[in-house]
Amino acid sequence: IASVDKIVAHFSTARNLVQKTQLGDSRLSPDIGYVVLTTLCPALRALVGDGLKPFQKDVITGQRPSSPWSVVEASAKPGRKEVSERQEVGLFGGRFPF
Repeated sequence: IASVDKIVAHFSTARNLVQKTQLGDSRLSPDIGYVVLTTLCPALRALVGDGLKPFQKDVITGQRPSSPWSVVEASAKPGRKEVSERQEVGLFGGRFPF
């Protein structure tokens, strides 16, 4: 929670979108980059990976390993508004942890 407070405090000083973008640039603000990479990213990975099945079905190989990154890729495709029910059941065994 202290890390979240640091991140919120860091970005709350910005007055517009350009300033927020600059504050989010780890080259210009290496301290915030360190906080995000060492605390926020591992926490998000654990959250997304919680309850994830070890494998998902694949047409070509039969099965392939699941990972938090595969969830991100499946949900971030252009034009995609939601994860399909089939993927949800395939990745999470019928439950979506969010």
